Amino acid sequence: MTAALSSARRLFSTEHGWMAVDPFGSPAQTPSRVGVTPAALDDSSDILGVDLPTVRTVLTAGEACGTIRTSAGSVTVFAPASGMVTIVNPVVLEDPSIVAADPLGAGWLFAVLTPAASSFEDLATREPTDAVGVQS
Repeated sequence: MTAALSSARRLFSTEHGWMAVDPFGSPAQTPSRVGVTPAALDDSSDILGVDLPTVRTVLTAGEACGTIRTSAGSVTVFAPASGMVTIVNPVVLEDPSIVAADPLGAGWLFAVLTPAASSFEDLATREPTDAVGVQS
């Protein structure tokens, strides 16, 4: 990925997912990292594991694409935009606790190559304020 996560424009979905979009690249040429907000984890500090889409999986915006297993239940990960998974974060596969420790940074889950900037039309520039419950 060409831009550091800190320089990316972060967009948020209503399902408490986020997408870090490279402000200097084309969404069709530069993958965007995807993660969940702290609210999605509902203060679950014990992350037991993650089930994420595999590379080359084609995602549809708003559809479930993964699960974060916590000591309190599971959290469904929804695709914030449509596109193809290009990489899965090896750090979270090896140490899932990083998702709770740094959900907006090193705890990113996977990257998606989107067909166009229009894929981001339903995303907001601010994190949702309503809390999400953990699903069992």
